Amino acid sequence: MQETKVANKDFPEAQLSTAGYYSILYGQTSYNGVAIMIRGQAKQHNLTAFPKSKLSTASEMKNNLEFSEVLRGFPKDPASDEARVISACIGGVRLVNAYVINGDDRTSDKFLLKDRWMEAFGDWLQHLPQTPPLLVVGDFNVAPGDCDVWDPEGLKDRIHCTPEERAWLKRLQGTRLQDILRTKTQERVFTWWPYMHDGFNNDEGLRFDLVLGDKGILGLVDRIWVDKEERIPIKNLEPPSDHAPIVIDINQTKF
Repeated sequence: MQETKVANKDFPEAQLSTAGYYSILYGQTSYNGVAIMIRGQAKQHNLTAFPKSKLSTASEMKNNLEFSEVLRGFPKDPASDEARVISACIGGVRLVNAYVINGDDRTSDKFLLKDRWMEAFGDWLQHLPQTPPLLVVGDFNVAPGDCDVWDPEGLKDRIHCTPEERAWLKRLQGTRLQDILRTKTQERVFTWWPYMHDGFNNDEGLRFDLVLGDKGILGLVDRIWVDKEERIPIKNLEPPSDHAPIVIDINQTKF
């Protein structure tokens, strides 16, 4: 989860626990905030870091819901006071969950910070250990290509779609990380639709919620898809997020 926008003490841990989830949190009041939910009530009372000497391979870790190596933020983060990245080793993978800086317009200081932040984040990702396999998920606030934009010509050079941001994303991925959705399909897929102009019903959206993985992950993914039903407003309820969840089905029998 990204943009939780609450301090850890205000996160609904009790409600999620009742629903069967354990929460690993990196919160911030009013802004940013990321969280990892681990499903499985049976493990909630024994979620301690496992000894690397006993669980050192993916095959040994795949069914183990205990987590290790939890890190909030990352080294040399140029915006270290902002809760944007949380990571942990769990279920046979190293999961990194990120909320990338939006960037504002191209003339803003935030745009320049986005460049520095993505460079530092990418450098850290490239130097993470090769084992366990690396899975990077989150709101990247960049649409990687024109097929990820409902109106490529009209949004050309606008925030999220600029050549600079796309170059920064490629630099972040380096030679290690691939856009997993694009390894499965080249069809137009969106994950975010604005509320203005009835964007969702008109399918006027962008794809900047991404799943990146290294070669150790690619062979494990059976399917990746966007749950658009979660984005549909329901009468008399609070509006849903303007993002739809992106789901990755991993076949653990392939570990």
